[in-house]
This record gives sequence, structure tokens and C-alpha cells, in this order.
Amino acid sequence: MPPGQSKVELYAALRRDSRDGMSNRALQCKYGVTWSTVNKALTSAWPQPRTTP
Repeated sequence: MPPGQSKVELYAALRRDSRDGMSNRALQCKYGVTWSTVNKALTSAWPQPRTTP
């Protein structure tokens, strides 16, 4: 995730590039995230809130 980019912006970018035809693996390489982050972004428009211990 580039510095200064929020998780909401990252999720939006992942969904946009996925709609344009990029594969999940290409999204992982482009944004430097794991497969689970890509799957979370594609299933939900909003990231999960942080949990406090």
C-alpha cells in the first residue's frame, strides 16, 4: 500500500482494476498486498473496522 493511501482508497483501486480485467495475482503484485486482502476488497466495499484488545 503506498504511503498516504487509506485502506478505503486501496479497496476502491483493487475493485476498479479487477473490473478492468486484472487477475488477482496481478493485483497482488501491483499493490503489494496478499491474496486475502484482494479477496476482502472484492467481497466488501468497506474494510473491517479495527478491533481493540
